[in-house]
Amino acid sequence: MNVFDAIASRRAIRSYLDKPIPKEILDKLLTAMRLAPSGNNKQPCRYVVIQDEKIKSELVTKACHQEFIAQAPVVIAVCCPPGNDINAAITVDHLTLQATEEGLGTCWIRWFEKDIAAQVLGLPEGMEVAVIVPVGYAAEQPEPTERLELAELIHYDRW
Repeated sequence: MNVFDAIASRRAIRSYLDKPIPKEILDKLLTAMRLAPSGNNKQPCRYVVIQDEKIKSELVTKACHQEFIAQAPVVIAVCCPPGNDINAAITVDHLTLQATEEGLGTCWIRWFEKDIAAQVLGLPEGMEVAVIVPVGYAAEQPEPTERLELAELIHYDRW
């Protein structure tokens, strides 16, 4: 799959099969995240890879309140110092596209209680959870959503 095909076919997945992700594929996803660029190459993001059912459940019940998250075999919390959300976003974009190429589904989660998520995951002072991403084999195949035409979005040189 080329990058454009991954971009065009990626969907937010909120239902996952009970099927583990092989370690070599998980390592590839994590490497794609590690390779994401960051401002001045500071590399501020760190990742908590959650596979333990109890921790996933605690994260969902205490901080996220979105049950489908715990259904995924892997949940990745992208963590960084406050003010680094753009770096976290670039990292998650790498993750979601690589996951698509590997036949996996993902979903960006930004609606959660940051302080509680940080406590559940044992984050050190000065770090926060920026994004939570469940990762797994999709149990659904959402249809493409309607997108605006390119001509409706683009302005050249001036508005």
